[in-house]
Amino acid sequence: MKARICYSKTEAGRYLSHLDLARALERGLRRAKVPLAFSEGFNPHPKMSFAAALAVGFTGRREYFDVELRRQADIAWLGQALAAALPPALAFVAAEEVDQRSKSLSAIVNLGVYRLTAVVAAADRERVAAGIRQVLTAGELWRKPKVKPGKKTAAAKEVRGLVRDIRLIAEEPAIADTGAGVGADADVGASADVGTGAGVSADATAAAGADSTLPTAASGAAAGPPGRLRLTLEMGLRLDNSGQLRPDELWEMIVAAGGFPAGEPEDVGRYDLLIEQGGRVFGPMENYDSVI
Repeated sequence: MKARICYSKTEAGRYLSHLDLARALERGLRRAKVPLAFSEGFNPHPKMSFAAALAVGFTGRREYFDVELRRQADIAWLGQALAAALPPALAFVAAEEVDQRSKSLSAIVNLGVYRLTAVVAAADRERVAAGIRQVLTAGELWRKPKVKPGKKTAAAKEVRGLVRDIRLIAEEPAIADTGAGVGADADVGASADVGTGAGVSADATAAAGADSTLPTAASGAAAGPPGRLRLTLEMGLRLDNSGQLRPDELWEMIVAAGGFPAGEPEDVGRYDLLIEQGGRVFGPMENYDSVI
């Protein structure tokens, strides 16, 4: 039997590495007394496979892995047992049985939806919109060389094809007593509802002429713009064998294109993992939000 598990990497697990996360899930499955199937050889290990590794420092709302069992088990029991056995760093979301011959998650999941929160000066709100427009309409986007101590420097890479869409979904004053937060459902740049409950159709070319003005403050907020704004952006990034682009790297490109000063993002998390195929975008589980 092969089961597909959806889980969350919570705030408590934000700084878990992928290897530590895999070990925590394995221990949870063992505590839940799930009849795991093991590989053969001198170092047998549970037959588990993941959709896409999540970077250290990121939370994950809907992450997925497949696990093979050595015998048939009730999927509802499996979900309940695993939910009770996982540590606070991880939370069970859903489970379903999949065909034993189904493709691996890493072979079918090709789109990640990320949410990034950053603080900017209120006076720079239009520059943020301009930066998003420029990124989405650019013919090329080059990621800076990656330099890691003790490792070979990764060369600069052209990554425009990895950026599917960018949306501003919320803004609020960065200081709590200056007014109420403001939701922002209007698209900035490409039109896309990735991971928010509707079909996805991003068209960056059409977006170039769209009105991308960021939302204004609600009538109940304090008079005049606050000194700083906390913005939440949703980014659809393609997962490709040729390489991946981190949402904080894309934010750096937006900052550079818009020409405004901004510090490191306050929060970055992966909201969902999806499959983009034949003009449709859907989730990897048939019975759980299968069409996003």
